[in-house]
Amino acid sequence: MRIKLSDLSEIFPSAAIHSDAVFSGVSIDSRTVYPNDIFVALHGKNFNGHDYIDEAIKQGASAVLSEVDLTDIPYIKVEDTHRALIDLALYYSSMIKPNIIGITGTNGKTTVTDLTAKITGHYKHTTKTFGNFNNNIGLPLSILKSKIDSEIFVLEMGASKKGDIKELLNIAKPNIVALLNVSPAHLDTFGTLENVLSTKEEIFLNQGFDKKVILNKSDQYFDRWVKKNKLNNIITISKDDQTADYSAMEVSDKELSVKTPYEPEFKLRVTNTKSHNILNILFSIALACEIGARSKHILSAMTDYDGVEGRSKVYAGINNSKIIDSSYNANPQSFMASINSLVKLDGNPWLIMGDMGELGDNSEFYHKQVVQHAYEMGIKKLFVISKYASAILKEFGKNSYDFDSIDALISFIKPQLNDNVNILVKASRFMEFEIIVNALTERND
Repeated sequence: MRIKLSDLSEIFPSAAIHSDAVFSGVSIDSRTVYPNDIFVALHGKNFNGHDYIDEAIKQGASAVLSEVDLTDIPYIKVEDTHRALIDLALYYSSMIKPNIIGITGTNGKTTVTDLTAKITGHYKHTTKTFGNFNNNIGLPLSILKSKIDSEIFVLEMGASKKGDIKELLNIAKPNIVALLNVSPAHLDTFGTLENVLSTKEEIFLNQGFDKKVILNKSDQYFDRWVKKNKLNNIITISKDDQTADYSAMEVSDKELSVKTPYEPEFKLRVTNTKSHNILNILFSIALACEIGARSKHILSAMTDYDGVEGRSKVYAGINNSKIIDSSYNANPQSFMASINSLVKLDGNPWLIMGDMGELGDNSEFYHKQVVQHAYEMGIKKLFVISKYASAILKEFGKNSYDFDSIDALISFIKPQLNDNVNILVKASRFMEFEIIVNALTERND
């Protein structure tokens, strides 16, 4: 990226451009400004980026996007810096003209984003969502952090309230999108599952650009989504229905046979044949193939793909135990799916459970539901750090234990580990359960 402030007069026609400068990057955080970045002074309920402009300049910022007048620094004065950030991303994207892939859903977004980018990266210069930047600030930043030679953007799209998906689609204007699934999440802001559904269904809106939509033909909401869709071309995947455009023709131990519309059936070696992982793979293959990837690119990508940190990766634990790291996020559906996969492994299934966030007034109900499922599926021991601990332990009965701290839990479990134990570690990100994973695997990363 190398842009002059004067080049932006076409996207900020009513803005005042004070002096000229060249910038080669964009930052919204004064602590992470690089030399020659343009600093965008955003503001919210609890912060105001304008208070950190001096710090950004000291860090090397060459220019500022501001809502107030400044002195002694090249800057553009705009009415709304958040809107200006979005407009800047749209401008940069129009310069590059990449194929753009959008991915939304309750579960699996990060995994599908990562694997799709892995596949497309084997034949085209690919940029994917930067970190977990999947909202109306993070998504434009992901675009702006891409290299000028990027040919494909793979963008994760999250939502915490109605209208979010519509806004993100207007920012990204993707050629193709995938709606992975919908389950209870962010209920503290959405209120009801129906509101979650209607928000994700914003992908079917006509927003002035053509796009393909990839859906799971076997999803419980598939028929509803087909009725919601008016203008978009629907592409289907399924691990169960072989009439889908992309389907799993055969699943055996560490091998998956895949059908696509473009080539003869081919086989993949996979380390994880859990149901949700097969769906993630099929979504990724469909997204990549619809913009030109073929089996040779998929096979190359899958050869060295081992998943995303915190997303059900399996590690060797202390005393040859197995630690399944699902510490990045959690909601009821993903929790129960992970339990289903855990009990299929040889050995004793144990569960380390933390809180699931953003479930609103029904939070205790959903935690009890997960624990009831764990009991019914045959989880042998349950270890809990949760504000709902008393309710959870009643639901599970004997062989359940609660702890006040991560350190106490680790100290209790470590001596019990052996080669017949498989432990699922799962909670929402704020619980910081990756500390537990690192301790039980004695990892130093």
